Amino acid sequence: MTQKLSALLEQPLQGLLFDLDGTLLDSVPDLSVAVDAMLAAAALPLAGEQRVRTWVGNGAKVLVQKALAYAHNTDVLAEAELLHYQQQFLRFYRQCSGQHSALYPDVLAALQYWQRQGIAMAVVTNKPAEFIPHLLQQFQLQEFFSSCVGGDSLAQRKPHPAPLLHACEALGLAASRCVMIGDSSVDVAAARAAAMPVAGVSYGYNQGQPISAANPDIVVDSLLALCG
Repeated sequence: MTQKLSALLEQPLQGLLFDLDGTLLDSVPDLSVAVDAMLAAAALPLAGEQRVRTWVGNGAKVLVQKALAYAHNTDVLAEAELLHYQQQFLRFYRQCSGQHSALYPDVLAALQYWQRQGIAMAVVTNKPAEFIPHLLQQFQLQEFFSSCVGGDSLAQRKPHPAPLLHACEALGLAASRCVMIGDSSVDVAAARAAAMPVAGVSYGYNQGQPISAANPDIVVDSLLALCG
């Protein structure tokens, strides 16, 4: 059994919920291509990958909002304008999703370990749900997850607890028997709201801040550090 994660629970661990971008996959190279394509189409200044790395974690709409705020040098944007650019971004992202993304080191080995232990697993991300199946298939991860919740799967997204609780329900498990694993303060806040322990990975995005600042229950440099 996964002792380090089980130590966070009063009862034996039964399920794990994973964020996607910044936790399982480094998807910023593709996201930045789509963001810059959206900006270029409007003759706006390009953002570049390093800036996009600090904008990821709250879903497509917020990513687009931050990109436009940077390009326009203002946070005041009309909702109709934001919706237009969000649709443009999604169109470009559909064309490049997965092309430059990469699986983080040790992810596959850790998932295989938990699968052998009989731990149920789900993905809970703020990425639009339409992109999840393709990415999981591309990186041969689909066999590990029996449930996936995207940022538009429910009326609420992380940091609201609803996506986590919905995933637990889909797994047939109580939240008290599960642990959330993510890379950002959004994941930590969602887990706290769901009364669920949370492990943070140090290698993700978290708006450019160290994940330790969000005070997860444990911080690791690799998912394998949570195994055994």
